[in-house]
Amino acid sequence: MRILCIGDVTSPGGVEHLCQNLWRVRKDRRVDFCIVNAENAAVITGVNPENAEKLFKAGADCITGGNHTLRQRTVYTYLDDTEAILRPINFDNAAPGHGYAILDCNGYKIMVINAMGNIHIEPTLDNPYPYIDRALEREKGRYDIAVLDIHAEATGEKAAIGYAYDGEISVIFGTHTHVPTCDEIILPKGTGYISDVGMCGETGGVLGMDPSLVVRQLRTRVPVKFEPAKGEVLATGAIFDVDTSTKKCVSIERIKF
Repeated sequence: MRILCIGDVTSPGGVEHLCQNLWRVRKDRRVDFCIVNAENAAVITGVNPENAEKLFKAGADCITGGNHTLRQRTVYTYLDDTEAILRPINFDNAAPGHGYAILDCNGYKIMVINAMGNIHIEPTLDNPYPYIDRALEREKGRYDIAVLDIHAEATGEKAAIGYAYDGEISVIFGTHTHVPTCDEIILPKGTGYISDVGMCGETGGVLGMDPSLVVRQLRTRVPVKFEPAKGEVLATGAIFDVDTSTKKCVSIERIKF
């Protein structure tokens, strides 16, 4: 099973980039299943139903989220009604949507879990571990492969999650920082792990945003409305190959397109 995980979509331009390129990449790289984190698709203000639908048509099998997912109230009903779009599982139960889904792929059941860290990230949610534990126990025997998007700021927090679920979750990839890391590793018990898969959006800026606006806000402490940078649009991510008989990851490759 070949699984492609793509980092945070940071703008409508990133959405259009995937609309134009994702199916081609899936075909060329023989990708079976694709997960896209889209929590910034509306420029730092979450994702809306229109962008989510475009991403599904572009080739995303599952859309994950993060700390900005619930900023767009227009997506609340969509989150409730659409199985394949997630928000972090450790949001309060009163929040719209759900934190995991079990989806079909080539005769296999893939469980995708979306969780959020606690360190240096707002809002501060509950400890993700009990939520992940309960989901895995609740769905035991109902899925073939488990994948986790851990949306967190601190690399150490993500790495700890990797070791905590090594051998239990086949693929664990980090999102949120928009900066791809080069620490891809197959952990001792067979879990494929990387701290962050990066982003999909305009380059030449600060995490996808116009650098002059980011610098102005940091200099003056006066809030400004961020706009996407002006550079070439690129997507970064990672491809994980999972042995369906053992549920272990056998290879990881970072990708940019």
